[in-house]
Amino acid sequence: MMNQNSTQFLEAFVVIEGYLASISDLAKGVPFVAQVDSLRLTDQTVQAYAEDLKAFARLRNVIVHERGGGTVLAEPNDWAVQRICHVRDMLIQPPTVSIFATHHVLTIRSDDHLSAASRLMYEHHYSQLPVYGSNGYEGLLTIRNITYWIGAQSSHLLDLSQVRVSAVLKHTEPADTALFVKPDASLVVALNVFAAQHRRGNPIDAVLISESGTPASPLLGIIALADMPAIAERLRLSQES
Repeated sequence: MMNQNSTQFLEAFVVIEGYLASISDLAKGVPFVAQVDSLRLTDQTVQAYAEDLKAFARLRNVIVHERGGGTVLAEPNDWAVQRICHVRDMLIQPPTVSIFATHHVLTIRSDDHLSAASRLMYEHHYSQLPVYGSNGYEGLLTIRNITYWIGAQSSHLLDLSQVRVSAVLKHTEPADTALFVKPDASLVVALNVFAAQHRRGNPIDAVLISESGTPASPLLGIIALADMPAIAERLRLSQES
C-alpha cells in the first residue's frame, strides 16, 4: 500500500501531467519529459521548473513501477511532496506581477526640478522614479542617473533647484532602464526580464506595469530591482533554471 506521501505526490503529478498536456501541441501519448522539453522552449514558467519536472517524472516512475509484494519500495520524503505541490501551484496559477508590485507609484514630471525629485526619493526611500511629461512616459530617473549627471558637470557648485529632471534624462545612457509588462504577466516573466537584460549587458532598474504593457497606458504598478530577492524566494525556482 502507498503511504500518504506517495499518494499526495502522485496526485500532484497527475495534475501537472494533465496541465502540460492541455497546453502542448504534441500528440497524445508523448512522454512527460518530451512534453517538458517541448514546452520549455515557449513557456517561461515551464522553463523555470523544467529540472524539477524531470526529477518528478523519475521519482514517479520509481514509485509506480518498483514494488515488492505490493509495497512501494521508494517513498517521497516530505520535501519532495512540498516541492511538487509548490511547482503544481506555480504552473496552474502562477502569481502575477500585479499581486507583487507596488501600486501606489510615485512619479515625477520631466519639467520638475531635480531638487524636488531628490527630496521625494529620499523621503520615500526610493532609488528610482518614473518620469512623465506632456507626451506621456519619458524614462526612469534613478539615483545612478543623478550621480552620473552630477559627476559630469564642470561646476563644483550645483543648484539642483535650477535643474530640470529632463536634463538628467537626456544625459542618461542607455536612454531608459525600465521595461513595461501587462498586469497578468507572471512573476517568472518579470524575473526573466531582469535576468535577460543583465545577460545582454543592458541591466534594467524596474519593470513597469500598464494595462497594455506599453508606455501608452496609465501606470498601474512597479517592480524594482530591489524586489528580485523576494520574488525569487516566492517562486523557489529550480537550481538549474
